[in-house]
Amino acid sequence: MGLFKKEKKTNYYFASFPELCHYSVICAEMVLDYLRNFETGKEEDMKSRVHEVEHQADNKKHEVTEKLMKEFMTPIDREDIMNLLKQIDDVTDAIEEISLKLYIYNYQELPPDTVPFMELTLECVKKTEECLSHFPEFEDPAKLAPYIQEVVKLEERSDEEYISLMRRLYVEEQNGWVRHKAEAIYSMMESISDQCREVCRYMQTISFKNL
Repeated sequence: MGLFKKEKKTNYYFASFPELCHYSVICAEMVLDYLRNFETGKEEDMKSRVHEVEHQADNKKHEVTEKLMKEFMTPIDREDIMNLLKQIDDVTDAIEEISLKLYIYNYQELPPDTVPFMELTLECVKKTEECLSHFPEFEDPAKLAPYIQEVVKLEERSDEEYISLMRRLYVEEQNGWVRHKAEAIYSMMESISDQCREVCRYMQTISFKNL
């Protein structure tokens, strides 16, 4: 027996899941920074920078998929790997959608509480990345459960915030176009948290399948 204990090597796919999700975190941080420092005329630059990161995420997903096609043995079912990759990619795509709509709709001012709502959304994305980093423990659902529950709680907070903001919007805002633009951005943020929840629930499903 050697003098030094060898560290357990992380499987390539398990390492790739949080790495792929980190692109989602970066995109969400870019959008939040833009919203915190909102200034008309800068939305195109923000959109381009987010798209570049989303493109890097697509390349990473393609890299993992190419390896998967050639792999003889995988730690979990190939279909589960593919589905999880897609769900993580969907988070990044949902964040990019905000950057696109901010550009297309040409917001001259932000709807109320847009920044706090995006802060909550970013927190949910970060917790999803953290949850994915613990996925190597998938054979023990009890170890994964606390991380999954954190994401679920954040998604529930996002739902509550969405309902509250939408209620206030339809009670107080009479301008239809202003209301439409506010509803769009609120709905997209809520959708991101929903997708984060789906990523974590799918992790849980894989865990139970491999007991």
